[in-house]
Amino acid sequence: MKHLVCFLFIVAPVFGLQQSASAQNGLSWSPAVSPAPASLGGSSPRIALLADGTPVAVWGKAGTTPQIWCARWTGTAFSAPVQVNTGSIKPGVYDFGGLDMATFGQRVFVVFEDFDQGIYLARSDDGGATWQSPVTVFATPPGMGNTLPAIATDAAGNPIVTFLLQTASETDAHVELARSPDGGLTFSDYTNAGAPAGNNSGQACECCNQDILTAGADTVYVAFRANRNNLRDMWVTRSTDNAGTFTTACDVDAQDWVISSCPTSGPRLARMSGDSLLSVWMSKGSGLTRVYASTLHGGSMVKGSEFEMPASSPAAIFNQNHPDVAGSNDTIAMVWEETGFPGTGQDMVIAFSTTGAGGLSTNLGVQPETGTQKVPQLIYAGGVFHLIYTNGVQGLLYRQGTVVAPSATGEAVPEKDRLRVWPNPADATLFFETGAVMPENALVRIFDAAGLLVLEKQMATSGLKGQIETRSLQSGVYSIMVVADAQIHTATFLRL
Repeated sequence: MKHLVCFLFIVAPVFGLQQSASAQNGLSWSPAVSPAPASLGGSSPRIALLADGTPVAVWGKAGTTPQIWCARWTGTAFSAPVQVNTGSIKPGVYDFGGLDMATFGQRVFVVFEDFDQGIYLARSDDGGATWQSPVTVFATPPGMGNTLPAIATDAAGNPIVTFLLQTASETDAHVELARSPDGGLTFSDYTNAGAPAGNNSGQACECCNQDILTAGADTVYVAFRANRNNLRDMWVTRSTDNAGTFTTACDVDAQDWVISSCPTSGPRLARMSGDSLLSVWMSKGSGLTRVYASTLHGGSMVKGSEFEMPASSPAAIFNQNHPDVAGSNDTIAMVWEETGFPGTGQDMVIAFSTTGAGGLSTNLGVQPETGTQKVPQLIYAGGVFHLIYTNGVQGLLYRQGTVVAPSATGEAVPEKDRLRVWPNPADATLFFETGAVMPENALVRIFDAAGLLVLEKQMATSGLKGQIETRSLQSGVYSIMVVADAQIHTATFLRL
């Protein structure tokens, strides 16, 4: 693109939360660590994990001599930054995009762009210590331009890359996809990943990032902002042949924002449990710049619930933007930029839940810092969230957030107190079982994806098992909570 511009568990939205960044809303955060001096830039930061769980950070330095840098976590700090080999290509580096990364084993892939020439991939086979010469993912056709690549790897470790292909004047954009059959040495099988979204073969917003999520051996999801005659909303498309063809799509965004220019803010996608997906994005369809989330059943491509994230700022006027999401099963977190905080201006808000998507909007924490915090990215593995972002004063920063699962008593919830529920998706009756013996009567509560209580009953149980009628529930993602003898047991389920 040429011209782009103290542990706390909150049970209701809290405004103006300014707690210590070391412990908030069920996540215990490490102090901020800088991967590199500010002189090496901090644009479009990305973070991923090697097979052994080691975080690797990648970011760009914009300017007349743009560069891409990489550093690896050593346990207490980051290694000395290494410049990613971009060959003779000057990478297009923007504040929020232009590059992306993925890992597989000890291999690190970095994809980047030159708007006029093509999309390129650099590869490291030793965890980011050394880099091979870049290969061409896609060569720009005459009169065209390509921008904002995204990357993921399939089950065999082969990279899958999406990008926006558009006219040289940045109109008529479409999400194209390229696959590598040999670990990133060559690319072929170019596909229009947005086609099932309709409207001129899935026309896309000209400068909003896409996101890719792979599941199993053959399923690939692509999230992007479509452009339907200036109605710019979020879609998710799906391939079931490892990105060979995309045949199914779902409009996950009901905000229907009409805007004549691109808002430069794309969606992010995470997998919770099974086929349950969560997409997050920014929209101004209501007239206010807000962050939204919606659930999606990936198997049926049926949208569940959509909800707006509440304000964490005490200001009457505030904006939310650039969300990200990560997690696994019932443990999930969101992060976004929010303006309006006294003294700091723009901080990051982090929503966290151990009961799936339904708990996010009622459990918020703020990380206040001097300097504008922006473009956060979040990943999760092994009970730890890894967060990288840019601070306008301090430069590139990294934190680790360790899960301290909240309970009604403020203590950690043991794994034995988690629920197993079946069938999932639920039928007329949902059965549940916990690892701890329950009394004869237990209080059962069910919350929708917005965190609202939709069903509450005192249910008879037998030892470890119980059941509740769910025929009255609409389609969507729900959280179930069983309260028995001051113990809380939680799980997430889907109702089609």
